[in-house]
Amino acid sequence: MPRRARKAAPDPDPDVPVTESKPEDDFVSTLKGELARTQQQAEARSAGEDTSHRAKLNRRLLQDLWEVHNQFEEAGIHLAIDPSQTLFATFVEYPTTWMFKENFDFGAVKTVELGDRAPGWLGFTLRTWYYRTQEGKNHLRSIFEWCDGESYHRYSGWMRMMSQAVLYDAAEDEVDLKQIHQVLRDVVVHWYAGHLEKSPEAFVAHLKEKYPKGASYAKESYR
Repeated sequence: MPRRARKAAPDPDPDVPVTESKPEDDFVSTLKGELARTQQQAEARSAGEDTSHRAKLNRRLLQDLWEVHNQFEEAGIHLAIDPSQTLFATFVEYPTTWMFKENFDFGAVKTVELGDRAPGWLGFTLRTWYYRTQEGKNHLRSIFEWCDGESYHRYSGWMRMMSQAVLYDAAEDEVDLKQIHQVLRDVVVHWYAGHLEKSPEAFVAHLKEKYPKGASYAKESYR
């Protein structure tokens, strides 16, 4: 039985859209408008936000953590600061004689951290960052994070199991530097002692006992 010849498909008309929206289907256009308005509002809030208070806090945090960095370095313990010291400081004599760069935007810094780079201490990090609550209020939170060991996962391979202790949390406009310094002194002394004892166990036990538990999560291993 002879096969029927197929009808040739008509050439598409370039003046006719491939998919026509129904008159009542304005989802895409209204969504674009809503997203554009949301972006404009966010940019307006950001432009109008006074970051002078945050800049003052960040300058003090960076100064404090850089001094901690130097004390550890004297004992041969290598730490790394973020943002890098090359961004916010000018050195007359590295690392102890320095001054802040006036052209660095301290108010734009959202996270400040000091990470341990010594063998066996990778992942041990003192971190402070700003976040916004569900009520729209800016907060500052400080945590200490450490590695609780590694485990093998079938699909993702070796993963480091990270834990956190919450050291400090307060509204940005209510931050008490005296309290932060009390906490910082306690944590840094025990951190330093752990290095001298060549074991993080007592330090981790101190964090777990004294401070509220923070987030726990898996992180890719460096294996």
